[in-house]
Amino acid sequence: MTSPSSSTLRIAAISLVSRRGEARDNVSRIVALLEEAARAGIALAVFPEACISGVRAGRVSDAAADVATPRLEELRAVAEPLDGPSISLVAQAVERTGVAAGVGWIERGDGRRLFNSYVVCMPDGTRHCHRKLHVHGGRLGSGSRFTVFDTHWGVRVGILIGTDNELVENARVTALMGATLLLAPYRCERTGPRGTVEVLRRALPGRALDNGTFIAMAAGRDDASGDEADDEARGQCAAMIVDPHGDVLADSIDCHGIASANLDLALANARVVQLWRAARRPSLYRPLTATGSHNDDFEPLPEIGQATARGAVPISFAVVRRGTKPPSSGGAR
Repeated sequence: MTSPSSSTLRIAAISLVSRRGEARDNVSRIVALLEEAARAGIALAVFPEACISGVRAGRVSDAAADVATPRLEELRAVAEPLDGPSISLVAQAVERTGVAAGVGWIERGDGRRLFNSYVVCMPDGTRHCHRKLHVHGGRLGSGSRFTVFDTHWGVRVGILIGTDNELVENARVTALMGATLLLAPYRCERTGPRGTVEVLRRALPGRALDNGTFIAMAAGRDDASGDEADDEARGQCAAMIVDPHGDVLADSIDCHGIASANLDLALANARVVQLWRAARRPSLYRPLTATGSHNDDFEPLPEIGQATARGAVPISFAVVRRGTKPPSSGGAR
């Protein structure tokens, strides 16, 4: 167990193959893994997106959906509120073991709205919930805010779910809100070893380096996605922990892989983090908020003390080498 005064934090990212629609069984396996994590001295265990429900809303439309893509009726059947039985059982295990846990599920919100949500349950009983910002297909609602919170470890934690992590702006905003550890739970469809998980495994070290944050990614899938022993299926699972220098501290591509590492908390306050924040020029970034596809009409706002030039002035000049005699008129040409 990591004490509040410790300079390191031991965490684990755990990939998991969930059983589709079998919340009770999935929670039971998560609880067993928390007990194992406690014996290993883990302070925080990060599980995949929708690992409790075992289903997620796919990117395809209903007309193109296949048997592996859940329908709205299936999502409603597995959805639970934040204070429902599944999250409550996880929270009880967290309080008993002392290991904080991040888990994903299909949340039933107010007015029967459904969300792809992720909650971090802390040993003191607090829960921090994030709703996925970028949802495809129209089955689920989209979250409307970033989630960043303080912990007793001295670490400020941010959460981005699935495709939230594919947009570089989201990682930067989370870092600007003070996050020093980003949790990146993911859930895969059968896309093969060159799918999005492999792309994220290459991209996230750069995100960590750019933003000066630790990142813990846990990617899993449901048992309807393919044979666990199949190479293509194994390519859909991953667990990875990256430090603010972009160095991979732990990495696994197994379907039930556990990647664990000790985080040197001093790295989150390294001078390089302060430098990139000080070097930012928000007045140049207006195109990031544009809704169109072309930003040619945007000009950065002039900053105080900065000269601006308009128009163009034609200039001609010649380069003459000193000490060189011009050729004689009778010489060779």
